[in-house]
Amino acid sequence: MSCHDIGRGMNEVVRMTISLFDKGEISRESAVKIIATCGVAVNWCDGNEGEAIEYINRCRCGKCLRLVHGGEKLYSVLDLPYNFKEDRRIDPDRLRIVSYGLCEECFDPVLRPFCDGMYSVDDLKKYIEERHDIKDFTSEGEPPAYNNGCKWVRGTDWFD
Repeated sequence: MSCHDIGRGMNEVVRMTISLFDKGEISRESAVKIIATCGVAVNWCDGNEGEAIEYINRCRCGKCLRLVHGGEKLYSVLDLPYNFKEDRRIDPDRLRIVSYGLCEECFDPVLRPFCDGMYSVDDLKKYIEERHDIKDFTSEGEPPAYNNGCKWVRGTDWFD
């Protein structure tokens, strides 16, 4: 049995981190470090890393943190060919990304070092596009209105 509460708690921290990043109060590098820590922190209580990053997972690039507008491509590394992921041990930590989605600009430079004669970056994009519904590799354009199915505790501007 996993603890969903720790995922929701860390997701609140991710939400605040993104708010501070968007306002220019913290750098992308600082935001990435905080978000990555939130994903790892859920392991202290048998939580789910995906729940800790739910706020950004379907609308922001896991590398540059850019808000990807609705309908723009946001490729998930989870949708890569199984043998590609397994043979190269592809996971967010190894790719140095904080969520599974990558915008088109970041997809190439993040995955190119892992490509070889078997796959090119273009092959990987084509694989995702041919085997998944378009909604699976496009951004929702905005973060979810709820925290993993629950209301947010407060707004991100409560201290302003």
